Amino acid sequence: MAATTTPEDLVLLSDRQQVLWRHVNDLPERCRALLRVIAFAAAPDYASVAASLGMPVGSIGPTRGRCLAKLRTALETDPKWGH
Repeated sequence: MAATTTPEDLVLLSDRQQVLWRHVNDLPERCRALLRVIAFAAAPDYASVAASLGMPVGSIGPTRGRCLAKLRTALETDPKWGH
């Protein structure tokens, strides 16, 4: 966070994070697992991701795209997310 971050900024960030993770948790298990791995890995190794999730390497990108589209739709329809 920047040095000019106010307590109000932190509360709003926390609220947005709660909304985001609530919607992530509402996704199907396959999406949750994939997005968590990709979100927290600096440079995910797709071969390792594929092996750990039991999916073909070639389906990781398209699956990620579909999962992010579902998440985006959910967030866009949530009044707590805001714009």
